[in-house]
Amino acid sequence: MATPVAHKVKGSMLKATISASLTEIPGLQNLECDFGENITFENSDISSDYVAPVFSGVRGMGSFSADIINDPLGAVHQFLQDAYNDGDEVTGSITLGATAVVILCKYYITKLPLSGKKNEGFLGKIEGVFTEKVSWNTADPS
Repeated sequence: MATPVAHKVKGSMLKATISASLTEIPGLQNLECDFGENITFENSDISSDYVAPVFSGVRGMGSFSADIINDPLGAVHQFLQDAYNDGDEVTGSITLGATAVVILCKYYITKLPLSGKKNEGFLGKIEGVFTEKVSWNTADPS
């Protein structure tokens, strides 16, 4: 059995299309993605001794969240604030570190909280839901 390669998170990015250009969202501290659950249904009857799952061909809604260093006056963060305020769909991508794997996606920003503490910068979080099915890139990008 092969030992998996532990790829570094460094270089990972969440991007948004701003003025027709994919632009990195600066200040990302971490990124969590859930591309949705593959929905199943039960294939059993009253004589069955096991509820066998069957893949329905449908995937549930996916989501993401990230902690960010928030710059409320920065152009990219203002774009995110506008998309949040107006409920605009954002076309973007997720880059997985130095693997060169890029996952294209579209999303709505559902939460954009901000927090600040004495002697610290503003921190925030960006949370969103994917508006289309997101599939893992399974091809070797090299």
